[in-house]
Amino acid sequence: MKYELIPNHLVNVDEQLEATVLGSVLNEPSMAGVMLKYIRKPAVFYNRLHQLVYEAIATLYLQSEPIDLVIINRHLRTQKADEAIDYYFLTELSNKGYLNIIDSHCLSLLQLSIKRYLSQYGADLRKSALDPGSDPVALLSKLNEDADAIMGNLTSMRKKTANDYMKEVYDDIIEKQSGQKKGITFGVKEIDERTGGFPPGSYIILAAGTAMGKTGFMIHAIRHQCLVEKNAVGCVTIEMSGADYMARFFAAVSDYSNSELNRATTIDLNKLYNRTQVLADMPLHIHDVPLESLELQYIIREWVRRQNVKMVVVDYIQLVEDPRSLNTRERVSNISRSLRNLARELGIVIVAISQMSRDWERRKDFDKRPQLSDLKETSQLEQDATAVLFLFRPSKCGLQYEGGIVDEHTMELHALKLRGARATDRDDPWLLDYDGACNRISRYGTMRLGGFSALSGEEEDKPHF
Repeated sequence: MKYELIPNHLVNVDEQLEATVLGSVLNEPSMAGVMLKYIRKPAVFYNRLHQLVYEAIATLYLQSEPIDLVIINRHLRTQKADEAIDYYFLTELSNKGYLNIIDSHCLSLLQLSIKRYLSQYGADLRKSALDPGSDPVALLSKLNEDADAIMGNLTSMRKKTANDYMKEVYDDIIEKQSGQKKGITFGVKEIDERTGGFPPGSYIILAAGTAMGKTGFMIHAIRHQCLVEKNAVGCVTIEMSGADYMARFFAAVSDYSNSELNRATTIDLNKLYNRTQVLADMPLHIHDVPLESLELQYIIREWVRRQNVKMVVVDYIQLVEDPRSLNTRERVSNISRSLRNLARELGIVIVAISQMSRDWERRKDFDKRPQLSDLKETSQLEQDATAVLFLFRPSKCGLQYEGGIVDEHTMELHALKLRGARATDRDDPWLLDYDGACNRISRYGTMRLGGFSALSGEEEDKPHF
C-alpha cells in the first residue's frame, strides 16, 4: 500500500512538516536528541501514525538503543502498533527528511500544536465559564497559570549552554558598572550598597514586632521606587484601607504627622495640596480588599502584565487566606512558596511583610533583638526568602545603648539573611533614624554605641530619599 504524505486542509496542521522531522531522524539517528529537545510529547504531531513513530524513536533513544528503519519497524510490531505502519511507510518518511534545518522545523511543529491546544482550551474554558457553579477567580488564575506554562515550555525549548550563562553574567556586570542596570533599591544606603539592589526574582521577608515600623519602612521604600527610580509598584494592604495607606504617603511628603492628618483640625489645605501633588502621578497600584491566595497571584500577574510593575508589597502575609490549607502553618507555607515562585516566574521583586512570634518578647534586654526563628507560623518563610530583614526599636523595649543614647526614633535594621551578600551580625545592625509619625527614614552619623559599630558616613538631617 502506498501512502500519500501531503499537507491537509486542517487549521494548524502540517503533516508534510511532521514527516520531514521524522524523516530527518530516520535518515540520521543522531538527530533524535535534537528532536526530543524541542518535542517532548507525541501530541505535537497531529497524524496518529506519526505519533506512533515518534514514540518508538523516543523509547529507543531513551533506552540507548540503535535507531534505524528495521529496528523501529520491529519495535512497532512488538508493541502491536497500528497495522498501517510497515517498512514501506517508514521508508517514505525517511525520503522526506532534511538534515540541516530540523531545529526550526521542530519549533514550527511545537507552535502549531500550541495553537491547536489553545483552540481546544478556549472551548473548554467557555464550557467551564458557562457552568453556574464555577469560581470565576479560580478560572482566571488557572488561565494565567496555563498561559504562563505554555510560554515556559516554549522558552525552555531554547536551552542555554554554559557559555550562554557566562555571557549573561558578564553582560550583567558591564551594565551595572555603566549604570544601565540595577536592582530594586529601598532608598536605604547601607542595604542598597551591600546588595547592589535586589535582582528580579527576589523574594524578601520584612518582619518586626507590633508597632516597630514595618509599614512605615515600606512606605519609604515604595516612595523611593515610585518617585526616584520611576518604577511601578503594587501594594496589597490587607491590614488597612487604601485611603489609610495613602494617608501615610501624605504624612511622608507634607510634614503633617499621621495623627494630625487623622484629626484634620490643624491642616492647611493649600499647603497639603501643594506638597502632595508629587504623589498624583505616582505609579502605585493598591489593592485593599481581603483576598485568598489564588486572587493574590492573579492580581500580581495582572499588575505585571498591564502596569509593568517591578515590585510588589504584601502587607502582610499572615492575613492572606487559603481555604485549601488545613491549618495556619500550612497556609502560610503554601502562600510563601507561591510568592517565591511567582517572583522568579515574573521577574519581579516581592516583599512580604510578616508578623513575628511572641517568643522574642520573653527574652531579656538586647537578647530581644530578632533572630530567624522569630518568624511567625513557619520556618518556610526563611527557606523561601532571598533576604530576611528585621526591624527592631530598642526604645519600645525600654533599652539603652551602653555609652550612647536611644530615643524613640532609633531603628535597627537587621539583614539576617542576604543571598549573594554578607548578612549583618545580630549584635551589629544598621542604625536608622525613623520618624514614625511621618513614615520617614534617615541615617545616623558616625559613632560607637554599646559595643557595636553604628553606620559610617555623613550625618543627614533629611530622609535618605
